[in-house]
Amino acid sequence: MKKLLMHGDHTKNQSLGFTLIELVITIVISSIIAVGTVSYIGRSVEGIASASARNKLATAGRTAIDGLALELHNALPNSIRVADITSGGRECIEFVPVLGATTYISPSFGGSNLSSFRVVDFIENALVTIPADANGVFGVIYPRNTARLYLDGENTPVRSTLHSITSIVDITNPPSAASIENLTTINISPAGRYRRRSPKERFFVVSQPVSFCVVGDKLYRYSNYGFLENQTVSELPGGGLPNYTSAPDKTLITDSINNSAIPADSLPKLAAFTVGNQNLARNSLVAIQLRIRTGSETVLLKHEVLSRSVP
Repeated sequence: MKKLLMHGDHTKNQSLGFTLIELVITIVISSIIAVGTVSYIGRSVEGIASASARNKLATAGRTAIDGLALELHNALPNSIRVADITSGGRECIEFVPVLGATTYISPSFGGSNLSSFRVVDFIENALVTIPADANGVFGVIYPRNTARLYLDGENTPVRSTLHSITSIVDITNPPSAASIENLTTINISPAGRYRRRSPKERFFVVSQPVSFCVVGDKLYRYSNYGFLENQTVSELPGGGLPNYTSAPDKTLITDSINNSAIPADSLPKLAAFTVGNQNLARNSLVAIQLRIRTGSETVLLKHEVLSRSVP
């Protein structure tokens, strides 16, 4: 009886411990679980960081594209043009911003040259205020095509699509037009006449052209450089718009753009700006594509803007 008890006690003591095999198995299983857990957490953290980086890239690119799209919506009909500046991929989109539009009353088309004429008052509380001192402001009637618009803007002939405005004077009580809306006088210099009448008698007040150019990995906005007949030739110091450093307004919009071919990643070269066919019977679309890249993260942004082609 005594031996049986001792044997029972010995059996009981053995059940309270672990064998070496059990310890090894436990350590192996715990290591596998730990490695899996660390790997899962690591991949989750990397995913969150990658998503955050892509979100920042997309936000920066989208902000730039939205600003460009907003300006393109306000472009003069038939003023948008695109040119590949160099074989390296630098390219620009150029357009003429509209400050205001109304209906003309008495400009000259085929008669004598006039230094002033009347238009219907511009809409009050317009989004863009037309300056009373209209330095660098132009009056445009019926721009039928881009080539003629920029040619006239550069050469400023007497018979032109556009004329430089010296002042815009509101007439509160027009003596000869009491039955219609108040009129505004447009003063131009030098005196001249417009090339052709508008079917809808539309008159646009515009400023100097604006260009957005992809230069290397950056997107710049250029303004106040005047009209250029040919968008690609070296008419400005430094070899054209992308290298033109004397412009009063050259603003960096965003960087980290990589639209050029990337052999290591097999990513093709992208055309940043594409303009659809513009004619007097239909509007067109401007397609914008920007590949934003930083480190190993790349985001491709695409946007389309309706371009008004009917003046």
